[in-house]
Amino acid sequence: MPHWLEWLLGVESPPDWIRGPDSRWHVEFRSLPEGNAAALAIAAALVCVAGVWWLYRREGRSLGLGQRLPLCLLRLGVLLAVTFMLLEMVVVISKHERVASRLLVLMDTSQSMALADPYPDDSIARETAERIGLKTPDGKPDIAALRKLSRLDLAQKVAAEAWPDLRRGREVSLYSFAGKLELVAEEAALPLADSSQNAASKSGPKSLTAAGQSTAIGDAIHDALALHRGQTLAGILLVTDGQSNGGLDARAAAAAAGKAGVPIVSLAAGTAEGPRNVRLAGIETSPVVFLRDPADLAVLVESRGLKDAPASVLLEQRQDDGSWKEVGREPVVLGEDAALKRVNFRITPEALGQLDFRARVTDAGPELTEDDNLDTASIKVVRQTIRVLLVAGYPAAEVQFLRNALLRDTGMEFASWLQSAAPGYDQIGARPIRRLPANQKELDHFDTLILFDPDMRNLGPAWPEMLTKFVGEAGGGLIYIAGELNSQKWFNPESGDGTSLGVGDAASSWLRILPVVRDSGLYQSAADVRLSSRETWTLELTPEGNTDRIFQFASESSRNREVLTSLPGMFWHFPVTRAKPGATVLARHGDPRMRNQFGRHVLMATQLYGPGRTVFIGFDSTYRWRYLHEEYFDGFWARLIDRVGRSKVLGGRYPFTLATDKAAYRAGDRVTVHAEIVPTADDTAAISALHGDVDWGPDASLPLEFEPLPDNPGVLEASFVAGEPGAYTARVLPGSTAGALESGLRPATLAFRVEPPRAERDNPTLDRPLLEELARLSGGGVLTPAEQEKLPAAFQVREVDRPLTHTFEVWNAPLLYGAVVLLLTAEWLLRKRHRMA
Repeated sequence: MPHWLEWLLGVESPPDWIRGPDSRWHVEFRSLPEGNAAALAIAAALVCVAGVWWLYRREGRSLGLGQRLPLCLLRLGVLLAVTFMLLEMVVVISKHERVASRLLVLMDTSQSMALADPYPDDSIARETAERIGLKTPDGKPDIAALRKLSRLDLAQKVAAEAWPDLRRGREVSLYSFAGKLELVAEEAALPLADSSQNAASKSGPKSLTAAGQSTAIGDAIHDALALHRGQTLAGILLVTDGQSNGGLDARAAAAAAGKAGVPIVSLAAGTAEGPRNVRLAGIETSPVVFLRDPADLAVLVESRGLKDAPASVLLEQRQDDGSWKEVGREPVVLGEDAALKRVNFRITPEALGQLDFRARVTDAGPELTEDDNLDTASIKVVRQTIRVLLVAGYPAAEVQFLRNALLRDTGMEFASWLQSAAPGYDQIGARPIRRLPANQKELDHFDTLILFDPDMRNLGPAWPEMLTKFVGEAGGGLIYIAGELNSQKWFNPESGDGTSLGVGDAASSWLRILPVVRDSGLYQSAADVRLSSRETWTLELTPEGNTDRIFQFASESSRNREVLTSLPGMFWHFPVTRAKPGATVLARHGDPRMRNQFGRHVLMATQLYGPGRTVFIGFDSTYRWRYLHEEYFDGFWARLIDRVGRSKVLGGRYPFTLATDKAAYRAGDRVTVHAEIVPTADDTAAISALHGDVDWGPDASLPLEFEPLPDNPGVLEASFVAGEPGAYTARVLPGSTAGALESGLRPATLAFRVEPPRAERDNPTLDRPLLEELARLSGGGVLTPAEQEKLPAAFQVREVDRPLTHTFEVWNAPLLYGAVVLLLTAEWLLRKRHRMA
C-alpha cells in the first residue's frame, strides 16, 4: 500500500510479518447488512436518492437539469461518506505462507503396556523381529529378544525409527496418558529412547515408564483436541493396546476427531492372545503322613490366555536334603483364566523323616515368565503310633483288662494313672509316668485320653480347662467311661442325698465337650438299679452304630451280625437324658423299659468338638466281651482309640479341607469357599452342616452359610462378595449354629488375599476391534509394529498454506471526514451561487 494512501486512510505502518511483495490489501465493511437487512438498506438508499432528487426539484424549480444534478450528486456523496463510516469500513492486508502441520503422538503408559507378549506364532514373531531390526549376532531375527520387550519399549523403538519421517514437514507433540494426558515434549527434536539394538543418535520419543493404574483413551483424545483447537493437525498417532477402562467413550472422542478432520492412526501394541502365562499356584498335601500309607498330593495350576492348551506337571521328591528324583509326570489341559486346575499324585513314603516335593509346570509353550512355574512343599512322615493316657478313679475290672490290652498293642504308646493307688505305686504303661500332666503342653503330648470314672477334684483345678483345649484346640480325643462311684457326682452338681460337692461351674465346664446331656436331678433309684441288674442286657446298635467300623468284628456282614448278637451284655449302666444335637448315637440300652421321653437310654455316643472327638460310654463292662473272644475286646478298643486320636496325630485337622475357587481375587469379585469332606471309613465322621464366618479387619466380618452341592454330596460351598481389598480369613466349624464360633473352639481356617482392582492386569490382551472402530470413525488406520514402514505415510498432511491477515479500521479516516467537509462546502457554495441559501 502506498504511503500517501496510508496517510489518507489514517492507518499505521503494517508490521514486518505482513509486509512483502506477495502481500495484498482490500477494503471490507464489518457492519455490512445481510439478508433482509441488506434488502432494507438498498430500499433505504433508493429512498434517499429519490428524496434528494425530489428536494432539489422542489427547491430549484428555476434551475435547469445541468444545475440541479451537481447539487444532488454532492448531497448523495455526503450521504455515501457517512454510510461508509456507519458500515465500519476497514482495510485488510493479507499474505499467504507455508507452515508445518502438527502431529500429536499419544503414548499409553498404563500398567498393561509394561507387559511382554510371547508371540506364540513363530512366523509372526520372526517377521516382527526382522521388520523392527532385532537381530541375533549371526543376523537372524531375534525372537527371544522380541518376547522380552515390553509393549511400551517395543512401541518406543518403532516410533524412534519412524520419528525423522514423522517430523518432516510437521511439528510433533508427544504426550503420555494413562488416567490423564501429560505433555512429555513439544519440540522439533526429542531425545532418543534408550535401545541396546540401536545406538545411533536419532530424534525420537523419550523413554517412558508404564505405571498408570487405568487407561482413558477417550479422555486423551478429547484433551489433545481441546489443547490444539484452531491449529492445523496432521492427525493423532495413538500408541496403545486398546484396553480403555476409564474416562470418556473412546468412540465418541474418535467421532469428534473425524468431524474435525483429524485422523487417528493406532500403533497396536500387543497381541490378541495377550501375555500367556501359567503359574503353579501351590501344592496341597497333608503336612503329616504315615509311613507306607498312601497319601494324595494335589498340584494347583493357574493359567492366563492358555485355555485348552496342553501342558505337563513334573513332580520331584527329595528325602532329608538328599538329591531330587522324579516321582511322577502328569499331563494337564489348562482351563479358563484364573481358574485352578488340580493335578493329583499319589505317594507312598517308605522312610521316616521329612519329604520335600518340588512341582514344575513344563511344555506350556511360550509364556510371559517361567519364574512362577515352580513350587515346593514338605511333609513329615511319622509312625502310626498313638499316645494314650488312661486315668482311672479305681481299679475296676474294666480298667484291669483295658490296661493289659493297651500294653499288648504295639501300635500305641500307653501310659496310665490310677487315682486310688497308694503313694509309691508303680503306674502301669509302656512308658510309665510318675505324675499327671500339670499343664497344657504336657497333656497335649498325648493323642487320646481315656477317663474311667475319675474323681475330678484330685486331677487339679486346671484340668477342666485343659481338657477343653485338649479336644477343642489341639484336636485330641477323649473317651469318658461312666462308673458307679464318681459319675453321678460330676453329672449332677448335687449328690444323690442333696449334699453339696462344693464344685462350681468351672470345675464341671468340661462336661460340655461330651456328646450327651444329663439333666439336673436325673438319677437311678434303687428300684431302677435292681431292675437293670437282675439279668444282662445287650447293646442295641443304632443304624449308625451298625455301619461304624468300631463294631466291625468280622469282615463278612453275616458273621459280624452273629458276633454282635453274641456279645455278653451289661448289668449296670449310667443313664443320661439324651444325646446333644449333632452327636451320633452308636448304641442304646437293649431293655425297652430303660427309656425316657427321648427314647431308650444312650449307652454310646460320639461327636466332634472342634477338631477333636469325644466319646461317651455309659457302662463299664466291655471287658465281658473277652468271654466270647479276647480279640473282640482288644479290637474294639484299638479301633475306638485310633478313631478319636487320629486327628491329633495328624495335627488336629478337621475331617474336611477348605479351598477357594481361584488363586487370586480382586475387590468386587465373588469368592467361593469349598469345603470337601475327607473320605474315611468312619461314617460317623461325615459332616452334613458347616457354619463359619470370614473376616478381613478388626471389626469387619461376614457370616458364611455352607450349602451342599446337589451333584457332589461330599462338597459344601459358601460364597460372598469381597467388597474391600486386604487379607481375608475364613473360619469354619462343623454344625449349623451361628454361635459355634463363640464357643472357644479352634476353627478350621483358610487365609487368602483380595487385591485392589487391577483393570490393567485383568484383561491385558490387544483390543484391535476398538482400535479399528476408532480408525473408521476418524478416517485413520491401525498398524502393527511389523508395519512400521507404513507409519509416516499414514498421515497425508505435512506443510499447509496458512493465510496471514492484518486489519486497520478506517471508518474514522481523514479521507472520509475530509470528503464530508469538502462535499458539504461545495454544496453550500453552489446553493449560495444559485441563491438557495
